[in-house]
Amino acid sequence: MLTATCTRTHVYVTFANPFLACDKCLRLVNAWHNDDRCGCVGPFWNEPCGCEKAGVTSVCPSWGPVDGCQCMRIFGSVEHARPEPPQ
Repeated sequence: MLTATCTRTHVYVTFANPFLACDKCLRLVNAWHNDDRCGCVGPFWNEPCGCEKAGVTSVCPSWGPVDGCQCMRIFGSVEHARPEPPQ
């Protein structure tokens, strides 16, 4: 995902796992700003929460890149937050 501003094009890396939460604010995130690729001086941050230098943790214990969330099939229920639909 690229976002153009007046001075540069910002580079965001989108996560494949839609169940990732920011380690600082615990909100679901879908990407991080790659400051190395666009030349920004500041640190990287998560999108859309904007927390700087924060890691991410999956809230889905069964998510995989091939089958997605398997909580219903494996555990019989879904005990985690649902990802927000893309806008």
